[in-house]
Amino acid sequence: MIPSARVALIALLLAGCTVSPVADPSPLDAPLQPVVLPDLDGLAPSVARQLRARYDAAQGADTANASGSERAEAWGQLGMVLQAAGFVTPAESAYRHARAADPEDLRWFYYLAHIQQVTGRRGEAIANFERALEIDPEHLPSLVWLGEMLLDQGAPGDAAAAYERALALAPASAAALAGLGRAALAQQDAESAAAYLERALRLEPGATSLHYSLGMAYRDLGDPERAAQHLAQHGEGAPALPDPLLQAQTGLLDSGLAHERRGMRALAAGRFDEAAAAFREGLALAPDDATLHHRLGVALMESGDVRGAGAQFEEALRLAPDFAEAHLSLGDLHVQGNRFAEALQSYEAAVMHRPDYLDARFAVADTLNRMGRLTDALPHLERITVVDPAMADAWMARGVSLVQLARYREARDWLTRAREIHPDDTRILFLLVRVLAAAPDGGVRDGARALALLETQRNAPASMELFETLAMAFAEAGRFGEAVDFQRRAIAVAQQTGQTWAAPYLAENLARYESGQPCRTPLPPAAGATG
Repeated sequence: MIPSARVALIALLLAGCTVSPVADPSPLDAPLQPVVLPDLDGLAPSVARQLRARYDAAQGADTANASGSERAEAWGQLGMVLQAAGFVTPAESAYRHARAADPEDLRWFYYLAHIQQVTGRRGEAIANFERALEIDPEHLPSLVWLGEMLLDQGAPGDAAAAYERALALAPASAAALAGLGRAALAQQDAESAAAYLERALRLEPGATSLHYSLGMAYRDLGDPERAAQHLAQHGEGAPALPDPLLQAQTGLLDSGLAHERRGMRALAAGRFDEAAAAFREGLALAPDDATLHHRLGVALMESGDVRGAGAQFEEALRLAPDFAEAHLSLGDLHVQGNRFAEALQSYEAAVMHRPDYLDARFAVADTLNRMGRLTDALPHLERITVVDPAMADAWMARGVSLVQLARYREARDWLTRAREIHPDDTRILFLLVRVLAAAPDGGVRDGARALALLETQRNAPASMELFETLAMAFAEAGRFGEAVDFQRRAIAVAQQTGQTWAAPYLAENLARYESGQPCRTPLPPAAGATG
């Protein structure tokens, strides 16, 4: 998953590891392991009854001399309800029984593949998706999922072949187009990647997750403005993939959990009204489920129903006062309304209940900064970098605060540490260079080091930030002609990209360079900063 617009999403189907494809180690004629019904205590009574009934039916089919297809159906249906209830291991065993009883039924290979990919066994998943496609070469979901698995495995060429077959079957499939775009990007074909991803977004504007890959494609094409536009629109929405088999599985259980999962799938795809409807159905069965109230609040907030969202978050907290995610979401709602004091209370409550909840702690720091309490934000940002040094935003935010507080030596040392951990983060690099070039403290400035650090950016894409930082460094080195040239280029880029807020500061520094004076303000003054 980003501090300013969080949507707590639980993906039903995950992707990840990179391993070499291997065949399913359990061939069709391998001995089958018995299916053991898990402990059903704590489940809703209706769900427990469903599981026991399906288990008894599967056992009965094996002892009643039923046909292969009948036995497969009984075991497969058991696997589906087990998986829907979250019991992955016995569900996998049940699917293996079904697959052995009827090896020509695509469903059991397909469901088995999904369990294997969710549990990180990508090679086995690929083998079962491929077997499903031998049975039905035109099964669109298997083609798209096979492409996903191959792309995750580091085989973008093979993935592209699967996506191309999918697109031939469904030319308007945003999922197939998105896959082709990501595969092209992985093969360093940024031009094709951009074309595919643009087509996918035209078909499904709500698939906001694609903006990230599209931004990367435009960055590789040397178009930083369009890259920045798309990266700013990056969200959680995924392209829809019609999948009757998974949908049939999702609706099997008449429980709050089943409706929650259906809602989360709709939420991930950006279908907020559908998600809200699913969560309401779940609440009709489980009205005291704080998680469902929170999920409904998120869906309502995303659809613009601020009042309804707030009511759901408040109800979630009434039912579970220590529900940190609900405190965080309520804080986000307050921020939308510029109620920063109330937002801070909510965020601090989230951190109180979960001290290492980093999104909440970052939100505390961000809100303190908005309120002008920069010094109070510093320990929160430092704590984040201790718990998760990979969180570059916290390193950057603390560096900015130190500069705004005129604590330039600390800022220099902090950003130097940050560069060691995040050597490729240009935001940290540019801020460090600004401190070295423009800090009022002569003991902090080091123009030679500033220029040396910027050597790595000789071939970087054009941007206002790059040109402005270069101008500062050249001015500190006394090379005012080059400083003026780069500052003018920074102003031109700012005008082209609509960054009008920067105009006064840029013009002020240009006048300095034209008169042979270096800059002594690394960043524009922070409005409202009081320390």
